[in-house]
Amino acid sequence: MVKPFYLFGVEVGVQNAVGAEDYGLYYAMFNFTFLFNVLLDLGINNFQKIKVAQDAESGMQNMATLLPMKILLSGLYMVVTIVAALIIGFEGDYWFFIGWLMINHILSVFLLMFRANLAGLHLFIRDSFLSVIDRLLMIMGVGYLLWFGSEKFEIETFVLLQTAAYAFAIVLALILTPAGKRLILPKVSMLAMVSMAKQTWPFALLILLMTAYNKLDGIMLERLADQGTLEAGIYAQAFRILDAGNSFAFLYAGLLLPMFARMLHEGKAVKELYSLVDQACRLLIIPAGVVCIISLFFGDWLMHLLYDEHADESALSLVWLMGSFVFLASGYVFGTLITASAEMKALNWIAFGTVLLNVVLNWMLIPEYGSEGAAFTSFISLGFMAIAQILFSYQKFDLALKPWLMRAIILWALALLAVFVASYFKLSPSASIFFVLGISVVSFFTFVIDRSMILDEIRKRT
Repeated sequence: MVKPFYLFGVEVGVQNAVGAEDYGLYYAMFNFTFLFNVLLDLGINNFQKIKVAQDAESGMQNMATLLPMKILLSGLYMVVTIVAALIIGFEGDYWFFIGWLMINHILSVFLLMFRANLAGLHLFIRDSFLSVIDRLLMIMGVGYLLWFGSEKFEIETFVLLQTAAYAFAIVLALILTPAGKRLILPKVSMLAMVSMAKQTWPFALLILLMTAYNKLDGIMLERLADQGTLEAGIYAQAFRILDAGNSFAFLYAGLLLPMFARMLHEGKAVKELYSLVDQACRLLIIPAGVVCIISLFFGDWLMHLLYDEHADESALSLVWLMGSFVFLASGYVFGTLITASAEMKALNWIAFGTVLLNVVLNWMLIPEYGSEGAAFTSFISLGFMAIAQILFSYQKFDLALKPWLMRAIILWALALLAVFVASYFKLSPSASIFFVLGISVVSFFTFVIDRSMILDEIRKRT
């Protein structure tokens, strides 16, 4: 619950305080500096999570090579990002954001590396706590300045507080790492680093492609649209709703990767593997569809509730962005399964097709339709990605599609029916949303969730 509170309590407050244009500049530069994030990671974090899950002792020994390797990659990342910024022609205020956001991305990647170790060791509570601690600190720091500060809040302050929060979280991650696995002496060996890069490069390519189709929208808006920073700010307002839902899905995917990796490594039967896939589809994809339905019918009201400016324009983008939420959720299930099975070639080809489609559509639509064009592009490209991943997964693992999909169709139909009932009785938007959620939750626990699994777990614990 921390991340949605951060998004709607802190980020919304910051954007309302500084205005859509100033926030749009920050959003575009955040996406730009994140675009080269692959140089910081090279696929190491996912690789490390899988290795530690398969063999904790040897996986943790990788840290001797990974720590100095990360430091060298950080220097390379900064050089490449600065050169790219000079080529594009960023100037003036842009450089404050480029400099500090580069530092923030570096700190974030180190934090993710320490979290990968904890997840690989199946210390999921510690990993989950670390996943929100930086946001919790931001809620306290930014929240205080927004609501009790005497001076006007500046977007630059927001960036600096992010730096402090990441630094604190890294120290805490080291403390939460088990004592016997915390102190591993770094070993600077170019041969070991090259060997590691050869093993992780398919993961690195995937991260590069995923980063491209996730972050190009904001950059291309700032460059191609009339009033680019404003359009980026409008897009950011709608994207924040998607980001809130994405927070839950991303956390669950972080748990799925080491689970899938261990099951495949131990040669578990297809039936056991499908049981986990089916559960993940029920818990991620089906609720995502309900959120999409609510956003489709009540998005305009939500935008006016949250923002002081440009709510109508953001509502147009929200429809397409939330439509892609189901595709994102399916990617967290099937893309994670493909990653755990080391079928990186297929996953990278799918990601490459998604990026190509994203760039072409953005180039065509953004100059005329601005943020709405970027949102529509996201819907189409993520739809392509999700369908391709599902088809490959079901062919590779011979999984059954019908059980969870039939439940999804029934629950989504009931949610739509609830929308029309609320409209017929002329309920207020807030009452309508609660009514639709109520019907969906009851339906979810009635015939979507696997109640026998929950009852078995309760019996074990009692």
